[in-house]
Amino acid sequence: MPKQKAGSEEWCEYRHDDGETLGFRFVRSARKTLALYVNRDGSVLVRAPLRMAMSHVFLFMRERWLWLVAQRSHFLAQPVVVPFAYRSGEEFLHLGEYLLLRVEMAGRNQARLVDGELQVSITAERMADPHGISGIIELWQRREAKRVFPLRLAACYGFMPDLQRPFPALKIRKMRARWGSCAKDGLITLNLDLIKMPVECIDYVVTHELCHLVEFNHSARFYELQSRYIPDWKARRQRLDLLARQQYGL
Repeated sequence: MPKQKAGSEEWCEYRHDDGETLGFRFVRSARKTLALYVNRDGSVLVRAPLRMAMSHVFLFMRERWLWLVAQRSHFLAQPVVVPFAYRSGEEFLHLGEYLLLRVEMAGRNQARLVDGELQVSITAERMADPHGISGIIELWQRREAKRVFPLRLAACYGFMPDLQRPFPALKIRKMRARWGSCAKDGLITLNLDLIKMPVECIDYVVTHELCHLVEFNHSARFYELQSRYIPDWKARRQRLDLLARQQYGL
């Protein structure tokens, strides 16, 4: 079998025993096992080792066909998320609470939280920009994230005294597919959109990444460690996924 280029993506089709055909994105990488993902839009991604034969990939999909169909049906049955229009009167999540958006023309650009409302002041020049209001809100969310995330990281780290790892550095950025990540050098990155979620969900993500400082994988040992520090992590993850799907289509 010819050597495959790692990370290259191609479009493939699988034909099941009942004649149904399913197209999916296929990626080879330097991994040891097959992995099958169903995204919230119903699309399917398969990741495989570099030199694995496609016959093994198709057998893998055949064995998991009922689960695959059920997952796609579940996601496709979800209501379509209405895009946020950034207009006065709309509601959006911040730390798990709904805020009412108020937009008014002013001589300066700023956002501030007042009595359960996010009040956005915007100049006429900035209003002409299609991303004017959203940009002001994102700057405010970044300030909030820089305030909240370090506090949650310190709190979660403090509840893990036997972690025996140096206190990690923290980075905040927007990510499309992950709530957080942990690098081998100990840097923890949190998704800016996490500022929309309840503190209990933020703590779940932070604890998850802190556990990666010890187990840089998703092995049974990793989940044993995570369950020790946050026993109800499954319920927190379910709430996080539900809120993201209902409100933002994340």
